Amino acid sequence: MTGEPEPTGKVIRLNVGGTDGKLTTPVGSHIPVRVFERGDFLMLVLMLDAAEELTPDAADELGETGDPLVLEYVTPRGVVRFRGQAVLQERDLVRFEVSAAPEITQRREFVRVPAVQHVALANGDRLDGNPTATHAIDISGGGMLLSGAAHLELDSIVRFTIDLGAGVPEIAGFARIVRAEAEGRRALVFEQISADDRQRLIHFVFARQREALAKLGHTIDHRRAG
Repeated sequence: MTGEPEPTGKVIRLNVGGTDGKLTTPVGSHIPVRVFERGDFLMLVLMLDAAEELTPDAADELGETGDPLVLEYVTPRGVVRFRGQAVLQERDLVRFEVSAAPEITQRREFVRVPAVQHVALANGDRLDGNPTATHAIDISGGGMLLSGAAHLELDSIVRFTIDLGAGVPEIAGFARIVRAEAEGRRALVFEQISADDRQRLIHFVFARQREALAKLGHTIDHRRAG
């Protein structure tokens, strides 16, 4: 963001609601914001206390360097990260212009779908020898629930590979056992996974979610027709 705050010629009305987010300046300062989507741009309400003002240094950090800022907030798809420039419109109101395609990440609590996939486990760095064959019951971008894994102890680390089907490279990494359930089921959180593998896994989860929604819509239409 550059220059002095631009005067607004009219009242900017924001819908009630918005989404909590975080604006990161080029020097690493974090500013909590409330995000409102407005088509080609985003409006950000800086979450300042009633008597709080941005310091001159903080205001300068919002764009004087010319480097892009980073905006992160939660959507139904997961955590979306934008890079762009900002213009201060009021003491606590920022117009954010997106300059690059968003990056989508995901935390394990956001989207989880049923998915019966073959999973191989090992307690070392390698999966050669005799890895344990299990299968996932559900999967998210941050973890999975396994069946047939009663031998796994809580808080232990295992190496895993997930088979997503013919023609799709396996997902590999390390995971921690965080919960033990009945009938030998274990909940795992991914501790180490490559960015490419995580992105492919998230795409797989979203595809399964779309398929489930399409089936639900078809079932509802069929019942209505009947």
